[in-house]
Amino acid sequence: MTMTPSLARMLRISHNREVTFAGDHVLLAGQMDYPDLPTPPGGFPLLFLLSHTQCNTREDCDTLVEIGALAGYAVFRWDRRGTGRSGASGRGSTTQDAVEAYETALHQPQINRRSVIIVAMGAGSGLLGSAYGLFARVQPPKAALLAGNLLDAQAIQALDTRVHIVQGENDWNPWQVYAQQVCRAHRHIYAHGATYTLLPSVGHDLMSQDPLLPGLHPMARSAIADWLALVE
Repeated sequence: MTMTPSLARMLRISHNREVTFAGDHVLLAGQMDYPDLPTPPGGFPLLFLLSHTQCNTREDCDTLVEIGALAGYAVFRWDRRGTGRSGASGRGSTTQDAVEAYETALHQPQINRRSVIIVAMGAGSGLLGSAYGLFARVQPPKAALLAGNLLDAQAIQALDTRVHIVQGENDWNPWQVYAQQVCRAHRHIYAHGATYTLLPSVGHDLMSQDPLLPGLHPMARSAIADWLALVE
């Protein structure tokens, strides 16, 4: 019998922890998903998700949670203001919301706060580039994974950490600029190492167009899982 995606996810996640926290003039809701593994002595490594603006609620990140859980990571995600179970407010900064979410994630139980990867998708990469110093002030991440990167060769220099980019060949932004040149520029400034994976015939959002395989494109899933397996 073929497992449905929801059943497969249940078998990979041991439990999740609902979290509410103060954003910038708004109450936000999120959750921490833990893998179905014994807690390591220092706590689980953490994937912190900065979603694309097209991801309206935390459920849109289910595939990344599955990938992270299989790799042994706890994953933190939240509903952006005005979506899901989060409150709505015309006051305040969505950037500050994200920084508050990051700090909240790092204070959850069973987490190794010194082993954090920020996963920034689409517009989330732009947010990370413009506010990296605010995140690093809370806790410098071990690495950043940019899925559908929007940072150019100058903007990427703000990220003083290891970087990996997953980019679709059919992205409206040329991969030669937003993956190849960006990695070259980052390696010129930092010794962390910057790498990229190019996905043939995949678009900017890295999503599957096959109704039988919803969510991230299978090549994107594999590329992210393979890179997580290499991160020390």
